[in-house]
Amino acid sequence: MIIGTLISMVACSFSVGAQEAQMTRLSKLTINADHLPAYRDALAEEVRASMELEPGVLSLYAVFDKEDPTRLTILEIYASRQAYEQHVKSSHFLKYKNGTLHMVKSLELVDVDPLLPALKIKWPSGGGDTQGAGACR
Repeated sequence: MIIGTLISMVACSFSVGAQEAQMTRLSKLTINADHLPAYRDALAEEVRASMELEPGVLSLYAVFDKEDPTRLTILEIYASRQAYEQHVKSSHFLKYKNGTLHMVKSLELVDVDPLLPALKIKWPSGGGDTQGAGACR
């Protein structure tokens, strides 16, 4: 009984450690209105490539403010800090970053701790945009 409890405690600590290794960030941006359509296209291309090509990118979920569509927030979830660092060095991210610098009026990066790190986005049956800018794995 005691051995079973200890094994459970060790297993739980490894599980918590794995969750803590995950990196979650909110990127809050304001885009110049004149460049909004081009920015949206560039972001969608970058998100699709990242989700398809990078196993360490778990989610890049971009949402635009309904009242002010020049403001957006991207929920970024990476398997680890290393996965994030690899992501920002990828050719598709650098193409996006360098191609949109002049379009971005402001950028705020906020590292956050998720309440339930293992929770996944639940799509309605048959739903889920696995190829679009809101794709999650």
